[in-house]
Amino acid sequence: MEVARVDKLQTLLGYKFKNISLLHQALSHRSIFSNDLSYERLEFLGDRVLGLILAKHLFVEFESDDQGDLTKRFHAQAKQSNLSEIAIKIGLHNFIVAEKGIDLSSQPSILADVVESLIAGLYLDGGLETAENFVLKHWDWHGRVPEDTLHNPKSALQEWSEANGLGLPVYELIKKTGPDHLASFTTRVMIEGYGPSIGTGSSKKMSEQDAAKQLITFLAKQNTN
Repeated sequence: MEVARVDKLQTLLGYKFKNISLLHQALSHRSIFSNDLSYERLEFLGDRVLGLILAKHLFVEFESDDQGDLTKRFHAQAKQSNLSEIAIKIGLHNFIVAEKGIDLSSQPSILADVVESLIAGLYLDGGLETAENFVLKHWDWHGRVPEDTLHNPKSALQEWSEANGLGLPVYELIKKTGPDHLASFTTRVMIEGYGPSIGTGSSKKMSEQDAAKQLITFLAKQNTN
């Protein structure tokens, strides 16, 4: 990346990197570098750093929220669509470096990944406070508790799983008990590396929703540890 563009980006970020190679790596797609030099390794770290910052701030900011409400807020703040919107708002899509002819600037998954890799770069270069300042500046913290996770946890779980490259959640009906008019269904759900979580309900769909909700709650706890 040209010096002028690097300077422009650092001005947008409000932070000057001591190790400028971290900034280059955070914005470099694997099409021009090996995995070790692209943003992918930084994205792995940035996802965890972001999780800690989000969990800490939500815990402090929303004192009256119970665990369930904090979990819903967390997933709304960390979901792919939110991260990609933040990338566009900042203008990061104008600085992603890829092989000539490859346009990644309009792909939400790429934009979200770059935000996380940038957070990792800020963390490694300036420490947790620097990364936290970036998140606190660019995230919108207020508003009602998001309802989508409450009413459709299956969609929320699928979005998280796909955003993390884990594919689709797998649901399996374990058992059905009782007569049809009073039936009870038990379902388990797994995603690669996580689960299973068990859910119950008066229909197969409701048991799947409950299983997804249980797994989302577990994932939120993992991100705060």
